Order: sequence, then C-alpha cells, then structure tokens
Amino acid sequence: MKNEAVRYLVSLIALLLLALSLTPACSFLKPAPPPTYKPPVTQPPAVSENQSAIETETPTSNQPVDQEKWYPVVTFSGTANETTSVFHIYGAEWHLDWTIDADNLEKAVFKLEIYAKDAPYAIWQTVSNAGNSAGKLNYFLSSVDKHDFLIKVTAQYLQHWTVTIESNGTAATSYPVELSSIHYRGTVFPPDREVCCCTERVEPDEYVVIKNLSTCFQDMTGWTLKNISKPSPTFKFPPFIIYPGEIARIYTDEYHPETGGLTFYYGYGDIWSNDHPDIAVLYDALGNEVDRKSYSVPTPLNEASDNVTE
Repeated sequence: MKNEAVRYLVSLIALLLLALSLTPACSFLKPAPPPTYKPPVTQPPAVSENQSAIETETPTSNQPVDQEKWYPVVTFSGTANETTSVFHIYGAEWHLDWTIDADNLEKAVFKLEIYAKDAPYAIWQTVSNAGNSAGKLNYFLSSVDKHDFLIKVTAQYLQHWTVTIESNGTAATSYPVELSSIHYRGTVFPPDREVCCCTERVEPDEYVVIKNLSTCFQDMTGWTLKNISKPSPTFKFPPFIIYPGEIARIYTDEYHPETGGLTFYYGYGDIWSNDHPDIAVLYDALGNEVDRKSYSVPTPLNEASDNVTE
C-alpha cells in the first residue's frame, strides 16, 4: 500500500514537470490575432498646376447652350390697312413678331393674312391679335414651300402697328452651293433600230456638277441653270433639297437617280459646246446669280500651228 502511494506521487510529480516544460513551446504556436480592417480613405484627386478644377465640374442645367442665330429680313409698320411688299425667306425657318398700340385692345382689330407670292389668292397663314398687344409665331418651310411672301394687314381702331420678320438664313449664308465642274464632251450614240432609235443621240450624258459645301441643307426648289453663251433651254429645279456635302448632276438628256435624277431633257442635241468654252450660271428662285462656271477646251494641233506667228 505504501509502495503504491509512492508510485502515484512520483507519477504526479513527473506530469507536473512535463507540463511546465511544454508551456513556452505552446506560447510560440499561439495564432496571431486577425488584422484589423481599415476602409480606404476617399479623397478628391489632386489638381495639378496645369489642370483647372472647373474642367471636372458637371455643367448645371442653367448654363447657356448654343442657340440658333436669327437674321433680320424686313420690318413693316403703319397705322391702317396695307399690303406689304414681297419679302424673301432664305432659311428653312422664320418667325414673325408683331406689336400694336391701341387705346382699347378689346376693340382694336389687327389681322395678318400671309400669302405666297405666286399664290395671292390662297391664304398661307393668318394672324390675329385676339385682344393682345403683341405676339410671335414661328414657321417652318418644307422643300415644296415657296420662299417669297407678302402680307395683307387689316388694322382698325389702333394708333400704330409693327411687324418684324427674321429668318435663320441670309443671302450670304444660304448659298453654299457651287458649280463644281462641267462635263461638256459626251458620247454620240448612233441609231439603234433594236431599241427603236432611228436617229443618233448627241451627247445625252454630258452634265453639270453642283455641290453643297456647307453643313446645312439647301432648298433649291425653283432655282435655274442656264448656258448663257448660246441659246439653250433653261433648267428649272423641281422640288429639290441638296444636303451637306452632297453632289448632284444635271444631265442633258439622261436620267440618273443616283445623283439626284436631274436632267434638262433637251432632246437629241447637246447643250455644252465642245469647240469653245460656254458659261453655266446658277440662279436662285428670285433670279439672283449664285454661281457661274466655265471650262477649258483643248486647242487642236492644226489650229495651234495656224496661230503660230514668226
């Protein structure tokens, strides 16, 4: 019994010594605490010396924007009934401002009847004061609308009236169209009975090239093209718009829809001479000259030798 107690005491002391010897080792195996998460700090980017802080700002809704430019066309004024002179709208959009001076607006009568120049029997638009002393109206012209107008004014029980008209184009800015070139030497086609053509066709494929150099479309309805060097037909443009950068060809007697489908339909004969340079002139709908173009005709060798003087 005594021996068992001694063995038990020895075992207990041994276990105690073993525990004390393992304590430092266990301290090295203790896991490190997890890293503390720190959210990123958000700061505005630094502005360099060559960079303006305004460039990064978002524009506000009340900042000015590009607006269409308007050009004065004409101003009419009077005290009684009147028919104005004809005025021309160069752009595709125009507006009309009117004011009246009257003692009693309810009694005053102010009425405008707008007519196209070529149709004075049909009212294009009407304007009425309806008890107001001023007003403004906008109009847009399509490719088939006329650009020349007159106004019949009815004015009663008022002292004075004024009508001001502005357009988004002027004579200087609305003619970006030029005559680029003239293809004066065409092809002569002999008679071809297989296609029921018993006469020769003389240069139906000669043509004049026109081009729009601007960044806006140009309504060429009613414009004309003419060879002023000799008696020849005048080509009048049908309802036609040429778009920015676009070209069109006006053929003598052929139809080419890929370039606008414009043709003189002159018949069996050429318009532009092959022997000497002719002059093509382009006119607007009012008959104002817009552009003119000629071309050079090479001198035959025998004619050149005849012109040489010693």
